[in-house]
Amino acid sequence: MKTKNYLVLAFACMIVFPMNLFAQDDNEASTLFGDGKGISAKDLGFIVAPSYGLTEMDGSTTSLFNLRVGVNLKDRFSLGAYYSTSLNEIRPQSESLQNIYMDYWTGGGFVEYTLFSKKLAHLTFPLYVGYGEVEMDNEPDNIELGEANFFQVEPSALLEINLHKYVRFNIGAGYRFVGQMNYRNFDQSHISGLTGYIGLKFGLFK
Repeated sequence: MKTKNYLVLAFACMIVFPMNLFAQDDNEASTLFGDGKGISAKDLGFIVAPSYGLTEMDGSTTSLFNLRVGVNLKDRFSLGAYYSTSLNEIRPQSESLQNIYMDYWTGGGFVEYTLFSKKLAHLTFPLYVGYGEVEMDNEPDNIELGEANFFQVEPSALLEINLHKYVRFNIGAGYRFVGQMNYRNFDQSHISGLTGYIGLKFGLFK
């Protein structure tokens, strides 16, 4: 009989104790997305950020157009895709042929961290990670000179100013690190370097 009573008592404890445990906390579970303490739809915004860059590649002044498109989380973190391309004809100093120029482009993803975004002036730090290409070109003669591809990482820092609820102005610089490559008379060290940026950021900043 004692054994039977112990079994009944143990069974009752197995039912009652979990019920009391769950009843002690009526809060919803913390989750990454949803109505708990995690991320909800009201925390998400978006950005579109065109900018102009000025740099040097193999001794030639180079103008760049850069475009970022992505999502914004709590106006602190952003991530998305980017594309950057040369606007002018790049004339590498190491090139021996006359009347040819170089094209440059890169694309990939970016992450960005912003400090004190609600302040009139604040700092933001985009990091670009992508794949790129350089190619010599000569349109009149259509000379085939091949191309070279490379991996690129570019950390940058920008001073950003809130112009409007949906518009921000930014200015700053980044440093372009180009992975191993060899193309004609130059390598990655000739196109790695500092870039100055000026641009705008349009978006819904949450």
